[in-house]
Amino acid sequence: MFDKLKDAVTHLREVSSRIEIDVVAGKDAADLVGIADEIRRAGDSLRTVAVGQVERTNSWKGEGAKSITEWLSIETDCPQYEAQAVVLLASQLQHLPVTQAALRNGTLSNAQAVEVARGAIVAPNTETQLLNLARHATVRDLRDATSRVVAGATDEAERHRQIHKSRYLKWWVGEDGACNLKGKMTVANGALVKAALAPFEDSIFKQARKSGAHERPEAYAADALMALCDKASHKASGSSSGANATEKKSSRPNAVINIRVDIDALKRGHTEHGEICEIAGVGPIPVATATEYLGEAFLKLLVMDGTDIRTIAHMGRAIPAKLRTAVEERDRVCRVPTCDMSIGLEIDHIVPFAEGGPASLENLVRLCKRHHLQKTHDGYRLEKIEGETGTDRRWAWRSPPDLRDTG
Repeated sequence: MFDKLKDAVTHLREVSSRIEIDVVAGKDAADLVGIADEIRRAGDSLRTVAVGQVERTNSWKGEGAKSITEWLSIETDCPQYEAQAVVLLASQLQHLPVTQAALRNGTLSNAQAVEVARGAIVAPNTETQLLNLARHATVRDLRDATSRVVAGATDEAERHRQIHKSRYLKWWVGEDGACNLKGKMTVANGALVKAALAPFEDSIFKQARKSGAHERPEAYAADALMALCDKASHKASGSSSGANATEKKSSRPNAVINIRVDIDALKRGHTEHGEICEIAGVGPIPVATATEYLGEAFLKLLVMDGTDIRTIAHMGRAIPAKLRTAVEERDRVCRVPTCDMSIGLEIDHIVPFAEGGPASLENLVRLCKRHHLQKTHDGYRLEKIEGETGTDRRWAWRSPPDLRDTG
């Protein structure tokens, strides 16, 4: 069996080296990307299950490594964080044979398997549900669903305390001379950081678009952090040392936080299985934390089962405030499948206003600037896939008829 695998790898390298990529047609190159991804997924899954066996048999010992993570990092020349993730997944899959089978047959990618395993380990009865969700949801949506499963299966207050206890922020200069930042904190505190950066990100993004510049969202986020620090530095240098204590303002940023919470959980003071209390776009938090921030930030509280946002509609272009908040909370990223753009989003009518489309939750969607322009001017359409109900909406991005491959 090993000889066949080694021969397959040798053959694959030979075939790959003979491909003259410069003369490959664009469509063929796109197909080649898909083929390469299938090869990568097969290799990743095989490596993961093999690491599990190495761990079970302790065969990594005696190789000079202090742990299996260090051994894997040295053996495969991968970063420590990647090795740690593979080892953790391999360990979890030992208890999840169905998920392991889905990973090995190509149904799941490694990224999807990580999220399914994360939820199924703490709540085994959710494994099938998460596997089904992984078939059509993005990794981001699957991660959100898994976070809710973990939140529902563990004590929210204790989880919050443990995360806060293990908080950190550290930076170091890498081999390329760049400063690197890494941090960990509670979801509530992370949401405040995100909310404080959001207006700077949006402003920088709009300025860049006006000048014709196009950069990654992560680059704008880095610029936003610098802008926030610069503002704080100017404020500190301009303040008077003799200012009265009564003139001091809250150190918390003027943040806007969208919190989704089931009304029963809010009344009870904690969530029960299946209920939600989360900061939109960030993750689950304890109900007590949500209540605490009511007085410490400008809070838009979307109480589930309270106001029925779906009943709000307007036949004009104006979008009622509650409806706008609901759309912004629901569509945290551009709703075009596979697009993860989260800044500079614009609200669009699925059925255009000119064609009688109302301003309603079902007919409004947030798109990034590029996809909004394609839909408005280039004939692209965003269509809901039939058969889906509730808030779990699936979309298809349809190109104009003249751009489709008619075969």
